Amino acid sequence: MNNNIKTFIAAMAMSALLPTLAQAEEKPASTPRTPEPQTIVTINGYAVSDLEVLAFNALQGNQNKLDSQKAQVQLLNQLVNTTLLAQAAQKEGVDKLPQVVAALKMAKIQVLAEAKVNDYFAKHPVTDEEIKAAYDKKFTKEALQEYKVSHILVKEEQEAKDIIAALEKGGDFAELAKVHSLDSSKDAGGELGWVGRNQVVKPFGDAMSKLEKGKFSKTPVKSQFGWHVILVEDTRAQQPPPLDQVKEQFRAQLQQQQLAKLVTEMRKQAKVEVAGAEKSTKPPAQGAPAK
Repeated sequence: MNNNIKTFIAAMAMSALLPTLAQAEEKPASTPRTPEPQTIVTINGYAVSDLEVLAFNALQGNQNKLDSQKAQVQLLNQLVNTTLLAQAAQKEGVDKLPQVVAALKMAKIQVLAEAKVNDYFAKHPVTDEEIKAAYDKKFTKEALQEYKVSHILVKEEQEAKDIIAALEKGGDFAELAKVHSLDSSKDAGGELGWVGRNQVVKPFGDAMSKLEKGKFSKTPVKSQFGWHVILVEDTRAQQPPPLDQVKEQFRAQLQQQQLAKLVTEMRKQAKVEVAGAEKSTKPPAQGAPAK
């Protein structure tokens, strides 16, 4: 058993069968040649190979780390128990039940889809240059600017104009917010705290970014929520996180974009017919399957 487990671990290190996304990312250039499958265990005459053990481990969902003999034995015992149950199901004809046939069919489709995704990422790896470009696009000087802002939200433009007139005469912003604002921030004098431009709706963010520190908007700002009077109390520039710290997050985002594009193209070329729907109608693409 121990020699077989060592063979299994050696095969695992070289195998490309159902690699995890991280493995595909770490070794995108080429796939090592997979050795011939070796039998690890035989269960009632059914031989299970090292590659099948790897596939079983992958199908558990949590990608068990097999870096200890205890973990290897635990996985093998789990595989034996599962196989015995499956053999009993076949012997009793459970595998012929319609719901089981359907589940097996969908399981095969899921495995093939995940294999296609892994193969696609292995052949189309996200480059460091693409990650750096996405990083630079996200963490611009403007995006890193934060504003300590307060606002007063009202329903009508004229009321906002009246509030601005009161402020120009020396009115207290916080007190006016407590009296007039429809927003839940009214109890705090309209204070929203520190926010970035991308954290608020566009009209609000556009107006906020043009105000100097200590100034309020001289004209009402309209958004889908109503009319705003905005006060910028202070500004500060945030530091972006180190690229190495967020590199894998950007890689995953770019991969999802790649996959969404791939699936969208597949949907355009596919013939999809939904029972009961009009022949000319295709269900809208929902984007790439989640990994």
